[in-house]
Order: sequence, then structure tokens, then C-alpha cells
Amino acid sequence: MSPGRRIGALVLAAGFARRFGKDKLTAPLADGNPLIRHTLENISSAFDDILIVSRPDSGLDLEEWPVTQFEAAEQGMGASLAWGIARLPAWDGCLVCLADMPFVQPRTYRLLAAELTPENIVIPGHMGRRGNPVGFGRRFFAELAELNDERGGRKIIRRHEADVLEIPVEDPAILMDIDTPADLGRYQSGAAQQGRD
Repeated sequence: MSPGRRIGALVLAAGFARRFGKDKLTAPLADGNPLIRHTLENISSAFDDILIVSRPDSGLDLEEWPVTQFEAAEQGMGASLAWGIARLPAWDGCLVCLADMPFVQPRTYRLLAAELTPENIVIPGHMGRRGNPVGFGRRFFAELAELNDERGGRKIIRRHEADVLEIPVEDPAILMDIDTPADLGRYQSGAAQQGRD
């Protein structure tokens, strides 16, 4: 990360996990720790500045991290993102991180943060596919704060494609968001295999 540039991580953890069938963020991984702890520990090792968007009834143990509670989380990811963006401190840019992606490597977060400026959007790419997290410079915060639907920041990315910097990464976990128990089992096996290579 460039000296003098303050880049933080905004973590979206206010979803309802309807496709998973229960609260996926508390689902244990192979070491017995909940999914969200893996996600947050990886993010914390890359960022000093973190803000988590949760909801009052989430039941998550987030005492170690700064949290803002969004009472209208049923409005969707875009609304949760807007809520979080509107409550950021004076950051020059932020990576929008998804709480259900516990296998993204800390070095991937650091690489994206290093390329993020107040004027651009950074997106990781792997094997020809774009993934998460996506970084937005401060220039785009006002537009993000107006979101109110399920699509997150995708329409802003489309609107500003000329400002997008796609960064190739050797991290397949940028494509591994967990929606179902089958996803969790499959991705956990893949992450374990990657760790042995």
C-alpha cells in the first residue's frame, strides 16, 4: 500500500443465508472455527482499518472488530453496502469484502489494496473470471452510498468500466463465495489442496 494512502476493508456480513439453510457465517470449518472468523482473520492480517456491516439479530461474535448494525438488511446487499459506505471514516479507498469468502488469501487483499487509488476501481481476476473483493476509490463513495438493491456495486462498475483496473491473481478463492453447504465442502477441500501444493 502506498505511503499516505488510507485503504480499509468494508466487510458485508448482514445477509440472511437463505440458500444455506442456516447461518453460514457460523458454520465451522475443518479446524472447528466459524467461517466468519477465518474471513476476518485473513482480512485483519492485511488491513489496519476494518468496518463490518452486520445486523442486530445476527448472533455473530464480532467483539474484536468495529461493527455497524444495519437494521434494514432485508433490503439486500446494495443497501448494506450503502449503509457501510456512508459510515466510513476518512479512507481514500475501500475493498468491499464478502464475509462468506473465508479462503481469500491475505496476500490477495494486500495486492489489491496496493493498486487501489482514490480514482480507480480494482477487481481481481483468475483464469479469465472476475471475482471478489472489489476495491473502490473515494471518488465512487457517493454513488455507492445511494445503492438500494440486491446488486451491490455491479452497476457502478459497469458505469465506470474505463476506470476499472483488473488485477490477475493466483488465488482461486476470489471466486469461492459460499451459498450452500455443498459449496462449503467443495471449496474447503480445494483450499486444503491448494495449501499442500
